[in-house]
Order: sequence, then structure tokens, then C-alpha cells
Amino acid sequence: MLGRSGLSLTRGLLRRNNPLGFCSCYSKAKMSTVSKARRLEGVDKNIWVEFVKLAATYKTVNLGQGFPNFPPPDFVREAFVKTVSEKDTLMYQYTQAFGHPPLVTILAKFFGKLLGRELNPLDNVLVTVGAYEALFLCFQALVDDGDEVIIIEPYFDCYEPMTKMASGTPVFIPLRPKAAEDRKLMSSGDWQLDPEELEAKFTKRTKAIVLNSPNNPLGKVFSRKELELIARLCVKHNVLCFSDEVYEWLVYDGNEHVRIASLPGMWERTLTIGSAGKTFSATGLKVSWQGVEGRGISLVILQPNCRTDL
Repeated sequence: MLGRSGLSLTRGLLRRNNPLGFCSCYSKAKMSTVSKARRLEGVDKNIWVEFVKLAATYKTVNLGQGFPNFPPPDFVREAFVKTVSEKDTLMYQYTQAFGHPPLVTILAKFFGKLLGRELNPLDNVLVTVGAYEALFLCFQALVDDGDEVIIIEPYFDCYEPMTKMASGTPVFIPLRPKAAEDRKLMSSGDWQLDPEELEAKFTKRTKAIVLNSPNNPLGKVFSRKELELIARLCVKHNVLCFSDEVYEWLVYDGNEHVRIASLPGMWERTLTIGSAGKTFSATGLKVSWQGVEGRGISLVILQPNCRTDL
């Protein structure tokens, strides 16, 4: 051990060899306070985190997130087991950045039939880690400082903070309840957009509108007439559509899920988002996809740099 004289000698040598005249070991300077990036201002709280914590604390049923009380279909589980049992070592390594070739191929073939057009699996499909990443890529790649994004209320919670994180400005328009006819009980379909109010939200700064059909949390399935109104305004004002269709297969009899990308003038301006987790009741798998015209050069640049290989 060094005595006091030894410590003094050590400090002296360190100061002599350090042009700044101090030693990090003995510096009294305090670490500066870590500050968050400005883009996180106002978006640092998450409703899901809050509800999960409350449900765990008070041992209550969590109605905030949908956890099915039944397993995924047998063929999904069987395919999963078969895949993880593969002895081909390449199955566990990086794959094509925009999605595993067999996956994007079948997605292109399947959704091509639904959209009535031939899709190129290497150009029109992008696989992501859940719909959250798909949406995040849309906002980060295509929304710029000062751009306005129209969000239909009520809406899934991430649309607003993702708009703000991209330095965009959220512009809200509500679905308004329309009185049911003949004393019938109201349904989600009775909540509608006012055409004049919607058109007034489109300005020269509008970059995109977020469409969620079937809607979370309302459950509303937008009719073809309503989607044609949105499509007409998007074409008129040269606006993009981020179409969140993760609940596309959860549609009751008597309703039709219309894909807005199939309407005139919308294929080239729509980014459609689907979800295997929602479709197969396996939300923890976090596998989603985007269908885009030419995939969009901005997404091609951004997605590999947010590295996810599925």
C-alpha cells in the first residue's frame, strides 16, 4: 500500500503527464445530467406499460391488451416446430434483409390475388418485427419536419407519438356517432366521418393519412363508400395512406373488408400493413409485413439500418 507520500507522488506524476492537470481517478468533476433527445418530448409515456403494471400490481384482468385464451391453429404450431427443428444451419443465420425469400414469395402470391395484381416478392413486400416496426418505418422514412399526418379518432395509441418522433404534426378528425334508425342498437358502423370536415383537414402540408380498418379500439369496418371518399381526397391532394389492416380477418358476417390499395389511384400511394400475430392469435411471434408499390426507396434505405431479418 502507498502511504500519504506515495499518494502525493502518484498525483504529481499524473498531473505532470496530463496536460489538463487532472486525473480521472481523483477528479471532482460531476457527470453531466443525461438529457433525452427532443424528439422524445411528450411521447415518453406508454399506455400499455401503465396498464400491464396496474394489472400485475392489483391482480386484475388486463383488458388493455388482447391475450387469446386459446392456442394458435395447429398448422401454425406444426410449422413453427418444423422450422426450429431444421438441422440446416442456414436457417439460424441472416436471411435477405427485406424478408426470408419463401415468406415474401407466399405473401406476394396470396395478397396479389386479393388485390387483383401481380406482386413482385422482392419488390412489393417488406417483412418486419411486428406491425409496430412496420408503422415506425412508414413515419420515419416518409414524414418530415412540418409535415401533417391526419389521424382518425379513436385511434391506436402509437400513431400520435410516431408522428411526433418523425417531427410531423398530428391532425385529428373524429368518427362521429350517427343516430341508429328504427330504434336499432348502435353499432361501430354508425360511427362515421363527416365528408366536409375530413376534406377541410387536407392542406398543402398534409403528407399522409393513417387508416385503421377494422378499427382498434372501435371495431368499425370502413365501408367501400367511406374508403372511396378517403381515396379521392388522397389522390386530389397527393397524400400517402398508411393503411393499418392487422385485423383484416376479424370481420363479422355482413361486413366486407375493402383494401384501400385496390381502389383507383391508391396502389402507388398506399403502404398496407398486415400481421401474422393478429391473424393467427399469436401476438408474441411479432411477424408482420408491408405491401408497397415498388417498396419505396426510403423504406429500402431505412429498414436494413434498423436491422431485422425474418
